[in-house]
Amino acid sequence: MPNYRIYYSERDANIAVDMDRDTSPADRLPGIGSGGGRMDETEWEEEVEGSSPEAALESFFKEHIRDNSELMWIDERGESRPVEGLSYDPHKTYIWIENGKLMEYQGLDEGTPGKVSCPLCEGTGEVTTEVADEYVGNEGRTIEG
Repeated sequence: MPNYRIYYSERDANIAVDMDRDTSPADRLPGIGSGGGRMDETEWEEEVEGSSPEAALESFFKEHIRDNSELMWIDERGESRPVEGLSYDPHKTYIWIENGKLMEYQGLDEGTPGKVSCPLCEGTGEVTTEVADEYVGNEGRTIEG
Protein backbone atom coordinates (compact mmCIF):
# COMPACT_ATOMS: atom_id res chain seq x y z
CA MET A 1 0.00 0.00 0.00
CA PRO A 2 1.39 3.46 -0.86
CA ASN A 3 2.66 5.87 1.78
CA TYR A 4 1.62 9.50 1.69
CA ARG A 5 3.20 12.45 3.45
CA ILE A 6 0.51 14.80 4.68
CA TYR A 7 1.61 18.36 5.37
CA TYR A 8 -0.24 20.52 7.85
CA SER A 9 0.39 23.44 10.16
CA GLU A 10 -0.55 24.36 13.69
CA ARG A 11 -1.36 27.98 14.37
CA ASP A 12 -1.46 29.30 17.89
CA ALA A 13 -3.04 32.73 17.93
CA ASN A 14 -2.32 33.11 21.64
CA ILE A 15 -6.02 33.14 22.51
CA ALA A 16 -8.03 30.59 24.41
CA VAL A 17 -10.61 28.59 22.54
CA ASP A 18 -13.45 27.43 24.77
CA MET A 19 -14.03 23.93 23.40
CA ASP A 20 -17.02 23.30 25.67
CA ARG A 21 -18.87 26.48 24.83
CA ASP A 22 -18.59 26.33 21.06
CA THR A 23 -20.37 23.56 19.21
CA SER A 24 -18.69 23.54 15.81
CA PRO A 25 -15.51 24.75 14.06
CA ALA A 26 -17.58 27.50 12.44
CA ASP A 27 -18.42 28.78 15.94
CA ARG A 28 -14.81 28.48 17.18
CA LEU A 29 -12.90 29.93 14.23
CA PRO A 30 -14.14 33.55 13.99
CA GLY A 31 -11.66 35.89 15.58
CA ILE A 32 -8.72 33.49 15.70
CA GLY A 33 -5.70 35.51 14.69
CA SER A 34 -7.67 38.73 14.33
CA GLY A 35 -6.57 40.20 17.66
CA GLY A 36 -3.50 41.74 16.05
CA GLY A 37 -1.23 39.69 18.28
CA ARG A 38 1.60 37.40 17.31
CA MET A 39 0.62 34.07 15.76
CA ASP A 40 2.98 31.14 16.22
CA GLU A 41 3.01 28.58 13.41
CA THR A 42 4.51 25.11 13.46
CA GLU A 43 4.65 22.98 10.33
CA TRP A 44 4.11 19.24 10.58
CA GLU A 45 4.20 16.27 8.28
CA GLU A 46 2.83 12.84 8.92
CA GLU A 47 3.18 9.59 7.00
CA VAL A 48 -0.07 7.73 6.35
CA GLU A 49 -0.80 4.61 4.33
CA GLY A 50 -3.69 4.58 1.91
CA SER A 51 -4.81 2.99 -1.31
CA SER A 52 -5.28 6.52 -2.74
CA PRO A 53 -4.72 10.12 -1.66
CA GLU A 54 -8.38 10.29 -0.59
CA ALA A 55 -8.02 7.15 1.55
CA ALA A 56 -4.84 8.54 3.12
CA LEU A 57 -6.70 11.74 4.04
CA GLU A 58 -9.53 9.71 5.55
CA SER A 59 -7.03 7.83 7.72
CA PHE A 60 -5.29 11.08 8.69
CA PHE A 61 -8.50 12.83 9.72
CA LYS A 62 -9.61 9.81 11.78
CA GLU A 63 -6.55 10.46 13.95
CA HIS A 64 -7.13 14.22 14.30
CA ILE A 65 -10.90 14.76 14.58
CA ARG A 66 -13.83 12.87 16.06
CA ASP A 67 -16.08 13.38 13.04
CA ASN A 68 -16.57 15.72 10.08
CA SER A 69 -18.55 18.20 12.18
CA GLU A 70 -15.13 19.30 13.51
CA LEU A 71 -13.71 19.85 10.01
CA MET A 72 -14.18 22.73 7.58
CA TRP A 73 -12.79 23.44 4.11
CA ILE A 74 -11.82 26.82 2.67
CA ASP A 75 -13.41 27.92 -0.61
CA GLU A 76 -11.82 30.11 -3.30
CA ARG A 77 -13.03 33.28 -1.53
CA GLY A 78 -11.39 32.27 1.75
CA GLU A 79 -14.69 31.39 3.41
CA SER A 80 -14.95 28.28 5.58
CA ARG A 81 -17.53 25.68 4.61
CA PRO A 82 -18.73 22.55 6.39
CA VAL A 83 -17.51 19.23 5.01
CA GLU A 84 -20.34 17.27 3.49
CA GLY A 85 -20.15 13.58 2.70
CA LEU A 86 -17.46 11.09 3.55
CA SER A 87 -14.84 11.71 0.88
CA TYR A 88 -11.98 14.21 0.97
CA ASP A 89 -10.42 16.19 -1.87
CA PRO A 90 -6.61 16.37 -1.49
CA HIS A 91 -6.62 19.69 -3.37
CA LYS A 92 -8.83 21.49 -0.85
CA THR A 93 -7.58 23.32 2.22
CA TYR A 94 -9.10 21.87 5.39
CA ILE A 95 -9.08 23.42 8.86
CA TRP A 96 -9.94 22.12 12.33
CA ILE A 97 -9.30 22.88 15.98
CA GLU A 98 -7.02 20.47 17.84
CA ASN A 99 -5.95 21.02 21.45
CA GLY A 100 -7.19 24.61 21.24
CA LYS A 101 -5.11 25.42 18.16
CA LEU A 102 -6.11 26.09 14.57
CA MET A 103 -4.81 23.34 12.29
CA GLU A 104 -4.60 23.60 8.50
CA TYR A 105 -4.09 20.77 6.01
CA GLN A 106 -1.69 22.00 3.33
CA GLY A 107 -1.32 19.09 0.92
CA LEU A 108 0.17 15.65 0.43
CA ASP A 109 2.77 13.81 -1.60
CA GLU A 110 3.17 10.14 -2.30
CA GLY A 111 6.24 8.98 -0.42
CA THR A 112 8.78 6.29 -1.14
CA PRO A 113 8.90 3.57 1.54
CA GLY A 114 12.04 3.90 3.66
CA LYS A 115 12.61 7.54 2.73
CA VAL A 116 11.84 10.79 4.54
CA SER A 117 11.50 14.40 3.39
CA CYS A 118 14.87 16.02 2.90
CA PRO A 119 15.58 18.60 5.64
CA LEU A 120 18.12 20.40 3.45
CA CYS A 121 15.68 21.14 0.61
CA GLU A 122 12.71 21.67 2.96
CA GLY A 123 10.83 18.58 1.87
CA THR A 124 11.07 18.92 -1.90
CA GLY A 125 13.10 15.72 -2.14
CA GLU A 126 13.54 12.43 -0.31
CA VAL A 127 16.53 10.90 1.46
CA THR A 128 17.14 7.94 3.73
CA THR A 129 16.57 8.39 7.46
CA GLU A 130 20.30 8.03 8.07
CA VAL A 131 21.19 10.90 5.70
CA ALA A 132 18.53 13.14 7.22
CA ASP A 133 19.68 12.30 10.75
CA GLU A 134 23.27 13.09 9.81
CA TYR A 135 22.23 16.50 8.44
CA VAL A 136 20.15 17.52 11.46
CA GLY A 137 22.40 15.75 13.99
CA ASN A 138 24.42 18.92 14.47
CA GLU A 139 21.36 20.51 16.04
CA GLY A 140 20.70 17.56 18.36
CA ARG A 141 17.52 16.50 16.54
CA THR A 142 16.65 13.37 14.60
CA ILE A 143 14.21 12.66 11.80
CA GLU A 144 11.66 9.94 12.45
CA GLY A 145 10.94 7.84 9.38
